[in-house]
Amino acid sequence: MRGIQHILGEMLKYSLLVCLSISALGQQSPGLSLYHLNNLYFNPAAAGAGRDAYIQNQYRNQWTSYETSQDGSGNLGTNIVGLSIPLNFQHLGMGLILMNDKTPSGVGQQVMRLQLAYHLPLASGAQLSIGMGFGMQSKSFDGRVFRLRDANDPLAVELSGKQVSQSLPDFNAGLLYTTDALELGLGLAHLNRSAYDFNSANVHLVNELAINLHAKGTMSLTDRFDVSPFAQLNYYQGAFLPQAGAKIIYQQQFWVGAGYRWDDATMFMTGVSLFNNRFDVAYALDLSVINTGAKANLSHEIMLRFVLPSFQSATRFVPIKTPRFN
Repeated sequence: MRGIQHILGEMLKYSLLVCLSISALGQQSPGLSLYHLNNLYFNPAAAGAGRDAYIQNQYRNQWTSYETSQDGSGNLGTNIVGLSIPLNFQHLGMGLILMNDKTPSGVGQQVMRLQLAYHLPLASGAQLSIGMGFGMQSKSFDGRVFRLRDANDPLAVELSGKQVSQSLPDFNAGLLYTTDALELGLGLAHLNRSAYDFNSANVHLVNELAINLHAKGTMSLTDRFDVSPFAQLNYYQGAFLPQAGAKIIYQQQFWVGAGYRWDDATMFMTGVSLFNNRFDVAYALDLSVINTGAKANLSHEIMLRFVLPSFQSATRFVPIKTPRFN
């Protein structure tokens, strides 16, 4: 047990040091604002965690109403559907992820991934989970609307005027440590580093390893109010993207919060749990604070989560203090 605590402590210390040591970052594509509600997407160890099976849908509209005369029509949009099922057999859980990401510049990405996790109960009452994800990732380019930014870019030149797509295997893994008041996770994506060539000898687009660290806590303020801080650190292609925030929860039903994504946007969010905590709705509004003259300032994000009917004979456990929707 001491060994596990030591490892988790070192992981948390490392992530904090990394966040503090960053002095300048290149512009990154904005991440999800409601990331603290969607561990299933970032970390396969979250598959089947908890007592409830659920299905959820998260949609993000990036830079709403942003238009350009050089690209195609439409908005930058990301849609993620997730299914999580505790198998109640040998501490196993499973999950399914479907993701669709599209831009008006002719670039698209789709993911379909099956996730399996093993949840080990610890003597302290905590839980240590390990998970693996197996699936396919597809990328597509529509060279008819793709904006040629660099005339010497071999990818743009090769695909100019063409419609191409390719699907490749994609694997990920994760660790998750949870208690009643704390959650720490590590997710690793694109472990196999598959490379897209679109049947061309001049194209070699590698899915580089992506690393995701997250932390989330819940602390009681009064009998009715709790506070939940959360943070995430993403690493991809030599760049780090940290974001952090916190929310106030009222009677495990209503909450409001705010956060900041480094070098990108300020986030405001709210949520509610309905029908005895079986249906959750969350919304986030992003206000861009970097390069505001080159894009629309607002982005919108919404998540819906529905707890599926239980097929177990045992009575469903309802926690007294720690909110499920956090």
